[in-house]
Amino acid sequence: MAPVDHSEQAVPHTALERSLADLWVRTSRDMAPPVRAEFRATLVSMLQSWVWEMENQIHHRIPDPVDYAEMRRHTFGSHLTMYLCRLGRAGRGIPEEIYASGTIRSLENAAADAACLINDIFSYQKEVEVEGEVHNHVLVTRNFFDIGYPQALHICHSLMARRIEEFEHIAAGQLPLLYDDWELGAAARAGIDAYVGELRDWLAGILNWHEKCRRYRQEDLYPPGDRLSTAVWSSGFGMSAARIPQLARRRGR
Repeated sequence: MAPVDHSEQAVPHTALERSLADLWVRTSRDMAPPVRAEFRATLVSMLQSWVWEMENQIHHRIPDPVDYAEMRRHTFGSHLTMYLCRLGRAGRGIPEEIYASGTIRSLENAAADAACLINDIFSYQKEVEVEGEVHNHVLVTRNFFDIGYPQALHICHSLMARRIEEFEHIAAGQLPLLYDDWELGAAARAGIDAYVGELRDWLAGILNWHEKCRRYRQEDLYPPGDRLSTAVWSSGFGMSAARIPQLARRRGR
C-alpha cells in the first residue's frame, strides 16, 4: 500500500501539537482513505462532545435526558472504541454497508447506552456529590423529573437492564435476518458474530473495571484525616500548604 499523504495536515507549533501530529501519522499511515476518514470522524465527534460538556459545565447547565443520552455515547468514546474493534474485522468479506445498517447501529447504540449507564451509576457520588459534575444519567434524571436519588437510580438501573436486553434481542433475532437479506457467506457471518462477542466482552470489561477499581470507593472519596499533612514527608520545609484544605474545613470555610 502506498504511504498516506499527510501534506494537508496543519503545521504543529507547540510540543503538544507536534506529539499529536506524530501520533496521528503513525496511527493512520497504513489505513486506506475511507478507513482513515471514518476513524478521524469518530475522533472528531468525541472531541466535539467534550467541548459540549465544557460549555455545559461553565454555565452549570444540566442537559435534558434525550440530548444527554445521545451525546453520552460520544463523550464516553463509544463510537471510537467500537470502530477500533471493527478494524480487526477487516478483510473478512463484511460489506461496509452492513455496519451502516439500522440493525448494527441499533446493536451498537444499545451496548453504548448500557456502558454509559454503568459508568454514571458507579460514578455519581464522585462526579456529582464530590466534584460538582453536571453530566451524569442519574443527575439528569433527577433534574428532569424533580425526584430524589433513589427514584432516579431505579429509573437508570431499569433503563440499563432494558438496553442490555435490547442488545441481546437484536443479536439473537435480528442479526440472522440481516445475514439472510445480504446473503452473507460463512466468513462474513463469523466476523460479525465475533464483533458481537467483542461488544459483550467490552460491556463485561467495563463492569469489571468499575467494580474493582479504587476510583469510586467510599474510603477513597472521603479519606480519613488529611493524607497529605499526615504523611511522613509532609512535615518538611515548604509543605505547610498541604494542610490548608484541612484547616479551612475546621474553620468552616
